[in-house]
Amino acid sequence: MGPGEYSQRLSDIYGAIDNAYGKAQRHYGFSCKGCADNCCATKFHHHTLVEELFLAEGLKKLGRDKLGEIALRAKNVAEAHNSSPEDIRIMCPLNENGLCIPYEYRPMICRIHGVPYELFRNFKMEYGDGCYRFITEKENAAKDFRIKRTEFYLDIAMLEKEIRERLNFTGRYKKTTAEMILAIINGKEFKTD
Repeated sequence: MGPGEYSQRLSDIYGAIDNAYGKAQRHYGFSCKGCADNCCATKFHHHTLVEELFLAEGLKKLGRDKLGEIALRAKNVAEAHNSSPEDIRIMCPLNENGLCIPYEYRPMICRIHGVPYELFRNFKMEYGDGCYRFITEKENAAKDFRIKRTEFYLDIAMLEKEIRERLNFTGRYKKTTAEMILAIINGKEFKTD
């Protein structure tokens, strides 16, 4: 499987996630716009190297100066995360003026967080009621439309398995967005060709 194939498959999965998220937003009349509790300041860990490879594609389309700015922010965010035992809130290094610079290449959690969901994990169904803003604004709304995350997680897991086999990667993968950016910019991202 070449880079174009995995990239297209992940892009298709992301498109399905975006579609489901849009349906949930319309169903509940919910918008993230103007949120004071911006999820872009949340410390999320990503667990798939396929998402790092995809993000690398987006970053490679940016100019040298912009990459330098992002690298500096990523370094500062990673240092702040590593210096605090708590999950401090600090803006994602990819966020500029409230917008994600490589929006089309953002990771899964950035696409799926915020609205009610269901996920089959550890032999049981888990339910989430959404982010803080959703829960506060839609406190009395029936949670009758939940994104079914299981399908998306399984699709990405299958793609991840194929990429790991191709790269002979057997290690654990757990990085924040800042750590992914630093690995990409410092040339330590995984190669697929």
